[in-house]
Amino acid sequence: MTNNTFIFEQPLNERIRVFLRIEALIERLNFFIQQNNDHSSYHALLTVLELTALVERGDIKQETIKELERQHKVLKALISHQNVDKTRLELTLSKIKHALSNMHAMDGRMGEHLKKVDFLLAIKQRASIPGGSCDFDIPQLRYWLNLNYENRVKDIKRWANPYYQLNDVIDLILSLIRDSALAEKVVAKNGFFQNTLDTSLSNQMLRIELNCQGNIFPEISAGKHRYSIRILQAQETADQLPVQLKQDIEFKLFLCAL
Repeated sequence: MTNNTFIFEQPLNERIRVFLRIEALIERLNFFIQQNNDHSSYHALLTVLELTALVERGDIKQETIKELERQHKVLKALISHQNVDKTRLELTLSKIKHALSNMHAMDGRMGEHLKKVDFLLAIKQRASIPGGSCDFDIPQLRYWLNLNYENRVKDIKRWANPYYQLNDVIDLILSLIRDSALAEKVVAKNGFFQNTLDTSLSNQMLRIELNCQGNIFPEISAGKHRYSIRILQAQETADQLPVQLKQDIEFKLFLCAL
């Protein structure tokens, strides 16, 4: 990716969709943790609660283990191929096995460790109400926000620790998926491109590298059998709806199918 291009990603199954959301939330959490002010600490708390709500929707631990096992099986089958860098492949397989061990060692269900933290539960209950976490609503929150920065960060990292462990594994999974595809140059005719997906492959993600100097971005729709990409052009203000580009444009397409 160069300074003039951006990469846009589209998950092709629910498992990868959840992994990408966890990755994005951890990035947001890291940003807020680094800011030494009470507003950022509050938003870091909200991000921890978002992560909790996300991982509680399904058995994220089991889904992560299944994906690691699947990747290990696929990559191990490549060891007999002549054109494979066996040293690099064996290192990758070792990383996957280590990640599997870490996942099996994690106790209990994700998010369970916070169910007895009344402080966080009170914030969760009030967070859905506009302005519902003012000082008079949750005085303990104001007390906590008045603590020194180091203490607040220590608490946040303790509450988020299982999610950081999970994200370390997800980072490995997503990096292998992203690295599995080579760029293909394609052209969106009049700002539109579509193609079919080979259902015999384990399609995981679409990645689009697009030159954004013309205030453009892709809108991606994908199903099990096909996908389509509309290149949209932003208008003068965000109040106005973007419109489809009316000219041909070339971009790089990565079909990640590990």
